Amino acid sequence: MIRLIKLIIWILIISGGVFFLQYLGFENTILVEEETTIEIESWGFQSVLIDAGANSLFTKIYLRENTPDFELQKWKYIIPEKANIETYIESLRYPINSEDINLTFLEGWNIFDIDQFLTNKSLIQAWEFISFAENHDLATEYVFLDWISSLEWYLYPDTYAINPNTFTIEALARKMLDNFNTKIFQGYLVDADNETIFEIITLASIVEKEERNDSEKATVAGILKKRLDEWWMIGADITVCYPFRLTAEECKLSVTKYLYEVNDYNTRQKIGLPAGPIWNPSVESIAAVVNPKESDYYYYLHDTVTGEIYYGRNNAEHERNKELYLR
Repeated sequence: MIRLIKLIIWILIISGGVFFLQYLGFENTILVEEETTIEIESWGFQSVLIDAGANSLFTKIYLRENTPDFELQKWKYIIPEKANIETYIESLRYPINSEDINLTFLEGWNIFDIDQFLTNKSLIQAWEFISFAENHDLATEYVFLDWISSLEWYLYPDTYAINPNTFTIEALARKMLDNFNTKIFQGYLVDADNETIFEIITLASIVEKEERNDSEKATVAGILKKRLDEWWMIGADITVCYPFRLTAEECKLSVTKYLYEVNDYNTRQKIGLPAGPIWNPSVESIAAVVNPKESDYYYYLHDTVTGEIYYGRNNAEHERNKELYLR
């Protein structure tokens, strides 16, 4: 009898563990592979998510523990590609209509790219978005903006549906900040103070341009953090342009022009981080900085033909890589 009771207890423990692991897997399950538009005709989040293919029991548990802070409206919505349950729900915050258009803001853009993009779409006058970002009054609504002079580095790069007839800069900025709050702040930075968040975003903005391969970003982040910790110069060319208020494309064409300029951003002329972020980093770059990969390397470079990255443990190895791969 005692053996039977012990067996039942073990079965319950194992079953509970399996259930827990299945639930964790459920939270990361992709509900939508490609961007799609849906039309909702029912009121409940649960029925909408189940219709999208979510497990009914796990959906009920998830919604009980993560109750959405907005009401679902019967209308059309754009669901982004690779949307898990969290992203799917967040997409239901903003209904679209037949006059809406999609605006895609890319990773690695800065405030000057965003302003130029919106100007080219005839949604604003040149420099209007920059002015709003640098003179915002949203710090009381977003805790991560406290003491931050500009909100530009917290404008999450993504695709947003907007109505050109009712477009306002503030409404777009709020959408982008809400997205940052959901995908970045709550996911990676909620326990960090604002100064640390600022430093993480700053380093992530460098990783964003230094390494395009997501699988290598954690190693690059580890190298850059090691350089910082040991008081080396970061030595990243892409930091030199920001003080000159250039777009990403303009910077790419002008890097060599500014390599020897001494300012608070040029990491080839100063030790430590630049004065602030230089672009809006992707979630992958931020995750790499939050969880960097340790290695023996201090150097890296990219093959000028294939773009493949090569690491060096010391200057001799780095010079050898230059001879082999910078051609």
